[in-house]
Amino acid sequence: MDISAYFPGFLPELVMVIGACAVLLMGAPSRATFPGDMSNQAPGILAIVVAFTALIISLWLGHPATENANPPGLIASDLLYYVRIGGLAVGVFILLANLHLPVATERAEFFSMILFSLTGLLLTAAANDLLVLFFAIELVSVPTYILVALTREDKRASEASVKYFFLGAMAAAIMVYGFSFLYGALGGTTVLSGAGDSMASVAGATDTNHAIVIAGLLLSFAGVFFKLAAVPFHSYVADVYEGASSTVSGLLGFLPKFAGLVAGVKLLSVFAWDVPPQVLWTLWIVAAATMTVGNTIALLQRNVKRILAYSSVAHSGYMLIGLIVGPTLIAGAGPMRDGVSAMLFYMVLYGAMNLGAFAVLGALEKSGESVEDIADIEGLHQRHPGLALAMALCVFSLMGFPPTAGLLGKVYIFSSAFSVGADHPFGGPLVVLAVIGVINSAIGAAYYLRIIAACYNRESKSETTIVGGPALRLAIIACSGLMLVLFIKPALLSRDAKLAALTVVAKDLAQKSVTVASKPVVASSDTETP
Repeated sequence: MDISAYFPGFLPELVMVIGACAVLLMGAPSRATFPGDMSNQAPGILAIVVAFTALIISLWLGHPATENANPPGLIASDLLYYVRIGGLAVGVFILLANLHLPVATERAEFFSMILFSLTGLLLTAAANDLLVLFFAIELVSVPTYILVALTREDKRASEASVKYFFLGAMAAAIMVYGFSFLYGALGGTTVLSGAGDSMASVAGATDTNHAIVIAGLLLSFAGVFFKLAAVPFHSYVADVYEGASSTVSGLLGFLPKFAGLVAGVKLLSVFAWDVPPQVLWTLWIVAAATMTVGNTIALLQRNVKRILAYSSVAHSGYMLIGLIVGPTLIAGAGPMRDGVSAMLFYMVLYGAMNLGAFAVLGALEKSGESVEDIADIEGLHQRHPGLALAMALCVFSLMGFPPTAGLLGKVYIFSSAFSVGADHPFGGPLVVLAVIGVINSAIGAAYYLRIIAACYNRESKSETTIVGGPALRLAIIACSGLMLVLFIKPALLSRDAKLAALTVVAKDLAQKSVTVASKPVVASSDTETP
């Protein structure tokens, strides 16, 4: 096997793996040979250089060519390209936001864990095998268990890390058990690409195979729901987010969720979204419950980190709408009509705005303690107007208020559900789910406005100091500024999200042509402007 043949197409992943190992090795005692204070800062700086280099290489390579060689278990596609660009861009922001955080003796381990988690996200998008997919998702998750414990010398952090680890292990066990069912249902293969051909049609399969598919998908999605912090696997999220440092909480709201959604796309694309109604109804119920529970509990909180934690639960419910809608079979349709495209656009957008809000909290301290309560940010515009503005932009975007990109994200998600045609097997319930989502967005505005009101409409009652240094402030500026840039120019992200969704559509078309003799696919020439 000529391994060198695979290097060009997967060079960003190789850079990330080698870079993560190099950063980890910097934790050896030999790091004392660095001059001055470089032994403290070098691991974080190298991690940023590695992630940024991988991002530049990804842009240089461009969209993968279909004729390129792929290693066993991996496949290069436009979905991988989108995850590279979105994941690594937000990953650089995450590294910048956390550059000040760990103590000197833990910096190498801390930043290597972030790089390994980012690598796992890229491999999740590249996975073309159930085993590779499982290990890639775990590569995203396991470093986050360590990151929660490393960030604070607080018993809450230790408790949160232990709770997160054991629940994560349980979710991993459930997921791999589901994969074992899918292995049997797919005719004894773990390969994802083209596996649906052996199924013919789920609806036309034998009763035994039908039941195996249902069991496999439901168990697999139970693991995905944990990554998304979706109901009923959401109970850990507030304690873990509160126990971790603020900037690590921003990381937790992005990497596991993104990996979970990509895994969900890969699982459903195997069956071309032609799955038993029991699976779709389960996803529908989970999406509706996740939105409602997340927003309702967030209304009752006074701790800003817990508010944002339950907000992340609600946003997982919104994104599940796009997953249920699936890809459109109308050529040229954008995220307003394509659920996968809308979901991918919203996920990267959510990662940036959520990180920005947590980063503002991480940039503030009160009497040496981190800022967490609503009372701690009252009158923030009087003491630190720049941070107050950044918080307002990120929170307005979370709320879906113009002129921030969060508005477009929610419009894309909900309109993709409203635009499903009469031939969609789940058209009616999706419209109802979108209505539930709109109502929940209105409910969520109440606690988002409470945060903004505390920053601008109340007098300052406590003294806070800015911590974190220029790297953290640069991350805050980047995340908040991106909300305005993408509102003005959404095509910077939505164009690649649409191409990523076409990867799924191509698979969908190939399998539909085998499984059903139905209406021909409509090739629409009116390309939708996102």
